[in-house]
Amino acid sequence: MKKPIYDEKVKQIIEMLKFKTRDEVAAELKYKSWKSLDMYMRRKNFAFDSQQGQYFPMRNRLEKPDPKSYAPTKVASIITAFEMEGADPRLVAKQEGFQDHKEMAEYMKTKGYEWNVHKNNYVKTVGRIDVPEPVSQSMPEPIPGPTAQLNNGEIPEGLGEYLPFLRFLYENRDELYQLITGTREDGIIPRYAVPGEVRTKAIYMSEVVAKLAVEFSKEKKVALRGVMEGALVEYLMKYGFKREVETLLRNQ
Repeated sequence: MKKPIYDEKVKQIIEMLKFKTRDEVAAELKYKSWKSLDMYMRRKNFAFDSQQGQYFPMRNRLEKPDPKSYAPTKVASIITAFEMEGADPRLVAKQEGFQDHKEMAEYMKTKGYEWNVHKNNYVKTVGRIDVPEPVSQSMPEPIPGPTAQLNNGEIPEGLGEYLPFLRFLYENRDELYQLITGTREDGIIPRYAVPGEVRTKAIYMSEVVAKLAVEFSKEKKVALRGVMEGALVEYLMKYGFKREVETLLRNQ
């Protein structure tokens, strides 16, 4: 399949279609009809999607016929909410757990979606997205390990008293990384085989938190029970019940 050609006119047409119909764009650009505009876009390897009212690269249009079929769960939920006639952005934002519609718009932007005035909904961003190149930084000099010694076998002056602490940090580096960044270094979600009978417990919680838990369960493919048990285990271990939890898990 030929690659799409993003010349200035193609970019202009795509941008205009975010706010106008194809007939209006064709008339404004002095085409005889939308068919003439369509011929130009086809020569640039684009095809028109009548449902979204926008041109997409031909290969993308064939691979992705339904925007919601490949969108993240929350994105699909937001798009579905706006498909209802007269949907209020402020109400949708609150239902989806955002402070306001501006925060929701920023979230959708990070996911590659933007507001389309003509469709009254969010659509996948088309065209090239310029991603700033990461700023190159020189790697810092590595800090000598706890057993670092000079060539003559002596420990550097003033370092001896810090060796136990440095050794402790090194041995617990995984936990430190998770504590500082909020994520595990390996990206693996911890799962716990908790012993005991499984019983239903009715608890009250924020509707927003409950919705986030369900969304997390679906996206990460973790059973909701596993999400709740894992969260409780981590919480108990973090705030004073580490020994009790470890004993429980060892005696399963």
